[in-house]
Amino acid sequence: MQTIGTIQSYLELNQLSSYTSQDVGWITGVFTSWALFLGIQIGPVFDAYGPRVLGPIGCAIYIPVFFVLAECRKYWQFILVLGIWGGAGAAVLSTVGVSVIGKWFVRRKGLAMGMALCGSSIGGVVMPLMLRELLPKLGWTWSIRCIAFLLSATMIGGAICLQQPFPKRNVSEGPINSDRKKIALNFKALKSGTFTFVTIGLFALEFAVFGVFSLLPTYATAAHFSPDTGFALIAIANATSTAGRLLPGLLGDYIGHFNVLLCMILCTATFTAAILVPFGSSSLSCLYAFAALWGFGSGSFISLTPVCMGKTCDADDYGRYFGLSHSYLHH
Repeated sequence: MQTIGTIQSYLELNQLSSYTSQDVGWITGVFTSWALFLGIQIGPVFDAYGPRVLGPIGCAIYIPVFFVLAECRKYWQFILVLGIWGGAGAAVLSTVGVSVIGKWFVRRKGLAMGMALCGSSIGGVVMPLMLRELLPKLGWTWSIRCIAFLLSATMIGGAICLQQPFPKRNVSEGPINSDRKKIALNFKALKSGTFTFVTIGLFALEFAVFGVFSLLPTYATAAHFSPDTGFALIAIANATSTAGRLLPGLLGDYIGHFNVLLCMILCTATFTAAILVPFGSSSLSCLYAFAALWGFGSGSFISLTPVCMGKTCDADDYGRYFGLSHSYLHH
């Protein structure tokens, strides 16, 4: 998800140059929307079966996407492969990657979540830089295949690491429900005012995070900067996002995750208004500075919101609550 903006920018200048930015934006929009919406069912399935089942399934869905994407040339092909198929695989893997931390950790959950989510920001640094070097030399097909091979190795390794059972439930927690009952859709969480308010806040943050990451390369192109600028901006934002995911989570373990999240929201809104709005389209150095600061701020959003969501439910129901909250974000 963190790199999809660079792919969108490249498609606008090459295979889909005859389409408008709005038309090409539908590809990434479908991808993000589908990845969020499917969590409504994947979350309960995760609660029932855990990562030992869903991890390999997510890899089996997501890895072939990029091998097929390398062969795509037409608009409808990108919609089907990257938007719908890729979004479905991303939904499984993102739900598993976050929910497993919510179930395993009680103390130092902010640090654990930040460390786990650093993987996506590191990938967001490596992949844009890979594409910037490979696309001019190898072209679209083999550049995407190289990305596919890299993802295959990392995802299979991650799925193997998740082949561990969850800690056993305490007897006082009551009997374990049948798998069929666990995976059934359940909207009781919406009766919780805390859950509803956290979901509304999560909606606003996710809208900003994915919107900026998707449009930042396009914004640079529209401002008449070099096409390579988009790759650099995404790489810079993801590099600083690594620290943004780790340090605020660690601080939140001591002074409260909601407290840290609110402070980061205020700081991020302030420098966005002070740097991007007046200078973003005229000064490349200011745009680079914004990308670095935005990466740190958005990194804290990504790592802290799942921890805050976990405070509204029991660990056994984390997948269902997390998936339900993210399903509303696609709207």
